[in-house]
Amino acid sequence: MQQGRPVSHSQFSPFWPVFVDEIIPTWVKRTYSQKESWKSKPFTQQDAHFFYQGIEELSDLFTEERPSHMPAYFNHAKFRSSYLLYFLPLQAAKFTVLFEQHSLAMKAALEFAHQQDVYRVLDLGSGPGTASIALLLRLLQEKKPLPPIEFHWVDTNAAILKDGEELVAAIVEKNPKLKGKLTVRSYVGRWEKTQIDSGPPFALTLLGNVINEIPGASALEKQAAHRQLIKYFECTRGGGMLFVEPAAKLPSQGLSLLRNEFFESGILQEPTSLWGPCLHSGTCPMSEGRDWCHFSVPVQIPGNWFKRFSKGLGSERQWAKYSYLWLAATDHPAPAPKKTMRRVISDQLPGPLGKKALLLCEPNQVLRHPLPRHPKSSLRRGDLLDVGRPSQRGPTN
Repeated sequence: MQQGRPVSHSQFSPFWPVFVDEIIPTWVKRTYSQKESWKSKPFTQQDAHFFYQGIEELSDLFTEERPSHMPAYFNHAKFRSSYLLYFLPLQAAKFTVLFEQHSLAMKAALEFAHQQDVYRVLDLGSGPGTASIALLLRLLQEKKPLPPIEFHWVDTNAAILKDGEELVAAIVEKNPKLKGKLTVRSYVGRWEKTQIDSGPPFALTLLGNVINEIPGASALEKQAAHRQLIKYFECTRGGGMLFVEPAAKLPSQGLSLLRNEFFESGILQEPTSLWGPCLHSGTCPMSEGRDWCHFSVPVQIPGNWFKRFSKGLGSERQWAKYSYLWLAATDHPAPAPKKTMRRVISDQLPGPLGKKALLLCEPNQVLRHPLPRHPKSSLRRGDLLDVGRPSQRGPTN
């Protein structure tokens, strides 16, 4: 799939609406309603109004640049329920978009899982297992039988881990192909200090908003965290390690710096060491300075309640906005990108004499490139452009 191309309802799991419109609201009402008499009744507009206040407050807290000491919002029932109703689908949609765009990475993860006869997934800073749930909904679309699945979740909050476990149990209950095949193992603590159960290598390691949650960490703390990430990476095969962060400057440039460290340490060596977004192994040109590497993809996120909450917040969420880094496992490299292919890392910019231009990612620099005449206006941030043949757009890995 071409990065930047719209993601429609049809590319989400058919089970997605069941999960976000039935399972989550029903479970949240039964678990978090203040009155016992409400808990067994269907989720209604009145309930949406009741829980919306927490969604609005949590949205205000999730500013583009997090405060240096992020409050432990999962400690509060109001914010846990709000996250489950609205932010879980929103964040899961970002992972879904990337799973769709990088189908070869997903194929590598599943093939490795079949070889090991277990699909082990490490989800660091998991919350309620948001990234894992996005993966699970995608796996439900597989036609062939699935191997046993193990989710290993690490988070500092025991309550949100328990919430996620119960939501996953509800998914399993409604999908016979998962019966007896899914195990969730939760670890309460900081991911960089937690000892994970030994076992076969992970087929995929997922990290959502991990870089964004530690803006106030010291240099030594960040170094220790990066060393631990290298250890987790070395225990991952198949689909490699995927980071997804907000499209804001601080976490995006944090990912770029982390990417540079992996290359400088020799853990990554070639362009085939990355599924995306980079097509080169040089220093990231956007790890510092005014601009940063992030993407916006048109997306139709299914879910009636999700749409209502989005409208209440003043946005119908027609775009998935994020920064990301997907490291390919050492023994499962990504395909070598064509040498003349470049990633578009800007929207269209005004140029001289009324002509438009694009910023392209080059090793160690950003290249300003005139907008090709064909296609006239379809290129946008995240797309691939063959500079050897300006009229051609290339596929992603």
